[in-house]
Amino acid sequence: MLPVWKKIGYAMGRFGPSFLITMIQITAFYVYGTRFDLNWFLNGISLSASYIIIGLTHWLTGYYSDGLESRWGRRRPFIILGTPGIMISGFLLFVPNWFLNTADPTLELLLFTYYLTMLCLFKFFYAFVMTAHQSWLPEITNEDERPLVSGLLNTFNFTADSAGAILGFMTPLLFVGAPAVLSDVGLTLLLAFCIVTLLFMLPSMTVIREKDDVVAVKRSLVEETKTALANRTFVGWTLAVGFLSFTFIALTQQMVGFIEQVLLLDTIEALIPPALTMLGSTVICFYLWLLGIRRLGKKRSLIIGLIMLALITPLTPFLRGFGTIIGYTPVAIMFFAPVGAGMAIYYLMSYIVPADIAQVDEIVTGESRAGIYTGFIGVPLNMFQAASAVLLGAFMELSVILTGHELWGLMWWGPVFAPFLLVAAFILRYIDIDPDFEALAGS
Repeated sequence: MLPVWKKIGYAMGRFGPSFLITMIQITAFYVYGTRFDLNWFLNGISLSASYIIIGLTHWLTGYYSDGLESRWGRRRPFIILGTPGIMISGFLLFVPNWFLNTADPTLELLLFTYYLTMLCLFKFFYAFVMTAHQSWLPEITNEDERPLVSGLLNTFNFTADSAGAILGFMTPLLFVGAPAVLSDVGLTLLLAFCIVTLLFMLPSMTVIREKDDVVAVKRSLVEETKTALANRTFVGWTLAVGFLSFTFIALTQQMVGFIEQVLLLDTIEALIPPALTMLGSTVICFYLWLLGIRRLGKKRSLIIGLIMLALITPLTPFLRGFGTIIGYTPVAIMFFAPVGAGMAIYYLMSYIVPADIAQVDEIVTGESRAGIYTGFIGVPLNMFQAASAVLLGAFMELSVILTGHELWGLMWWGPVFAPFLLVAAFILRYIDIDPDFEALAGS
């Protein structure tokens, strides 16, 4: 059994990286497109490349961490080496003006190169650390304590996601001047959360270790990948997550611009109510979904959440009109409350389902390959996300070409990307993500 303080220490490591990646996912695309005037299609290419990098890193880190033998165990070295990289690249991403004149249009390709490099480095270090960190879950816990640890992980993760989203909503307002630079307040906040990333990861870097009966395995990368691909549940889950990520990418990348330009909430005071609504909805619904899982199972709960999102996101073109009637803040609150609820169930499942798949495989085969299951899913998943990023970048640039402004793209992304949620829900109907561990162990 893992002591309670170690459970908390392990789970809190999720906070810093989750906070930074949420803020970056919400803001970087919009900030570089509007504050630094980077071509939207080049913006989308950078975003797409970063998803390819994170996917490959997830896969290779999962494989190599499975087989690593060291005095610190097989996961901890990745966390020790990668955490500083998350901090440095995440910070530098928002200060291109330290190295370039971002107002000079002739330097757009250099700005594109800087953005591409820093974004890809951040995604690399994030995947490098968090694949190893998440692969620990079935190796430091048993089945009985895993829901509690998963709940702690998700509590820190949801808190980080929500806090990152709140700061993400406000980040464009923290850029001042022409050319735009991050204000002193913005620099202070960014530096503070980079330091928190390191502090919260210290327990994982120093005291967390897998159980004694977990041994490093030396296997072929090709054979391990074939094993994962032969797992019907794993493949179905990967496809479902891939399709739903099409919508999630558009949602996270468009969120700030949608609030600022479509709903005209362009001050910190105006942003606080919808931001707190999403935070409250996410945290409360996380615990409600836990109850729902016990009653309905993981599959039915996730399908309900996806259908709810599929019904709400196509309303984006009409919310500005509703706002003129009842006010933009009430409309934002009514939109982001169900959005937070729908996203909460997926984030909950994103920890539990891969760990369950790995445990089922271990029961059936007698071999632990949590790393390859945790890591390889990043390859197809991030290929989906890369395709979504290119589509979104092209969609936004088309908006500029046709209308002279990105507003049209910020309004109409909902109906374009919502159908992918229904595809994901359809796939989920045909896979089993509610394994009976007692029956498996007995057989």
